[in-house]
Parts: sequence; structure tokens; C-alpha cells
Amino acid sequence: MSEPADFLTVPLADGGVWVRLDRLTDGRVMCCLCFEYCTRDQLTPVDGGVQDVCRTCTAKETSA
Repeated sequence: MSEPADFLTVPLADGGVWVRLDRLTDGRVMCCLCFEYCTRDQLTPVDGGVQDVCRTCTAKETSA
């Protein structure tokens, strides 16, 4: 394993925690809209760097 996987952890209102795999060990990153794993060159960074959106979802969102 060259890189550890990253997990997105979100605290819930009831005190629980929601966790999802955010980045795979091969460097692919999950699109925050369609939840597909993409390589960095397939992503369009969102301002502020909070989430990443794949180019397909970006095209859908900008045409809507």
C-alpha cells in the first residue's frame, strides 16, 4: 500500500458518526455528487477545495 486511504467522517445530530471511503489507495478520489471514484485529472476542484466533482457532473450541473 503506497498511500493510506482517506475517510470522510461526518458527525451526526444524534451524536453518531457517518463515515465513507473518500480516497482509494491508488489515488482515485470520490466525486461528491455521483460517488464514482475518479483520477485527479478527471475531477474539477470546487472553490475552497472542500469537495471534488467529476467533469461529467460538472457539465450536468452547469447545463441545468
